[in-house]
Amino acid sequence: MNFVTLAIKNLLRRRGRTILTVLGVAIAIAVLFSLLSFNSGYEKQLSGELDSLGIHILAVPKGCPYEAASLIIHGGVIPKYLSNSDVEEAKKIAGIEIATPMLLHQFYKDEKPHIVYGINVDDMLRLKSWWKVEGRYFSQVEDNVMVVGRSLADKEKLDVGDVVPFGPDKIPFTIVGILERTGTQDDEFHFLPLQVAQRVFDKPDQVTTIAIRVSDISRISEISSQLEEIPDIQVVTMTQVMGTIMNLVGSARTLLMSVIAVAIIISAVGIMNTLLMSVNERTREFGMMKAIGASGTDIGKLILIETLFITIIGGIIGLLLSTLGSTLIEGFVKGIIPYSPAGKLMAPEPGLIGLCLLFSVIIGFVCGIYPAVKSSRLTPMEAIRSNLE
Repeated sequence: MNFVTLAIKNLLRRRGRTILTVLGVAIAIAVLFSLLSFNSGYEKQLSGELDSLGIHILAVPKGCPYEAASLIIHGGVIPKYLSNSDVEEAKKIAGIEIATPMLLHQFYKDEKPHIVYGINVDDMLRLKSWWKVEGRYFSQVEDNVMVVGRSLADKEKLDVGDVVPFGPDKIPFTIVGILERTGTQDDEFHFLPLQVAQRVFDKPDQVTTIAIRVSDISRISEISSQLEEIPDIQVVTMTQVMGTIMNLVGSARTLLMSVIAVAIIISAVGIMNTLLMSVNERTREFGMMKAIGASGTDIGKLILIETLFITIIGGIIGLLLSTLGSTLIEGFVKGIIPYSPAGKLMAPEPGLIGLCLLFSVIIGFVCGIYPAVKSSRLTPMEAIRSNLE
């Protein structure tokens, strides 16, 4: 007896019900794969984004250090400042390789917010040695010049050599360089010499944060303690920043996992309901099969094969739907999750694809056990009697 051929024929005989059941499985697997893929990509991108900062410690003004650090990473502006003297004090601590001040500020152009980083370009190039630029970098002694990120340049249609009105007073600035795409938030920012940014935004002797790299990462805790002895400074390490952001998304992740659970439960109930109805409708058929020599095991095997066909096909369709709609799904989930890193977060990893297909098969197997057992216990006499009734 060719069980596979027979199972396919049985499923095709009830096309409408089979299609609806397959779609139920597909939706559950699509939701599962999308959210697992997003979660995996989120953590990798966030970790990569923090690594790409090239920074071990952020010194921020006293207050709410984790919120401040998160805002700084994502281009947010905080209302408190450190001074240039705080920077000098930090540089005196042994074990600090680089301590570079940064001023973050925001201004609006055409009702859109623009983020400005005032930096010491030589220090930033040591922290971010992978930066490459079309054109050139500015020097610290230049005035009214800037480098912009590639995404910002594309959106604003900016080129090297363009002169643009900049800041609250619309001062003409020359774009001397465009940062090549990094895949991080840097692609969206304006970069100016620190002293120029302080002058333009009327923040003399003020900095938002001090970005610090230590020469020996095993001494981060010790150096952090010394930094916090400076009266105005509170310290956040990049590990703490990542942990804080992941805690912030924890509640949203719980909500997403609840959606997965509901989708899977609905799918499982739908599969079992379809199979039980199929068994009840085919009572006479199973009785006749037993009468001509089929065993209970054969009947049960047939039901399980049909179930596995439904779930495997549903799983494949679900993976395809999730992959094709990844951009829409990612946009929706990014709207729920706070502090989404830049770049594409959903990628079809082979491990996740295999896991979701395996899960689809397990659902099919578990949901098919009871209908298979029920059908295998039917006797030819019971089948005939139930049909007559």
